[in-house]
Amino acid sequence: MVILAQVLALFAILFWVISILLKNKKNILLMQVIANGIYGIEYLLLGAFSAASMNFLSFLRLLVYYFYTLLNIKISKWILFVFIALVLLFGIITYDGLISLLPIIITVLYTYAFWQNNLNVARIIYIVAAIIWIYYNYEVGAYVGIIGNALEITTGLISLIKYRGGKK
Repeated sequence: MVILAQVLALFAILFWVISILLKNKKNILLMQVIANGIYGIEYLLLGAFSAASMNFLSFLRLLVYYFYTLLNIKISKWILFVFIALVLLFGIITYDGLISLLPIIITVLYTYAFWQNNLNVARIIYIVAAIIWIYYNYEVGAYVGIIGNALEITTGLISLIKYRGGKK
């Protein structure tokens, strides 16, 4: 199961890194829907239930955000609050020591990152989250994920430079 989890992480990394490099919010969301689903399975296989639940919840949140973006409808604050409440609820249910708080914190950051409309703010949050994920992934044995986190930081920085001020 551990080897399968590491292989799945490679696929999740591919979709996540592609997402960060994209300019269009709709396309970014679609790539992240796929990545979060795969990451959820990876963490489930590793027995990291807090991270698994947060990724499955993120999968659902990103689907909702994707359809709102597709329909060109602003995502309301109540949807943001509902998802943050769900993160906290699932966080309480899957709590397994201090380390399990990290995916919860990261998921709250991600939830805000795409609720607001500034993609550069989202990219900065992704960079911060990737730094936190490095520690978490090391602690739970998601070693391939660490490579992905390093790529997230790199591609996040590249995207910030590439799309600074909304310019290419």
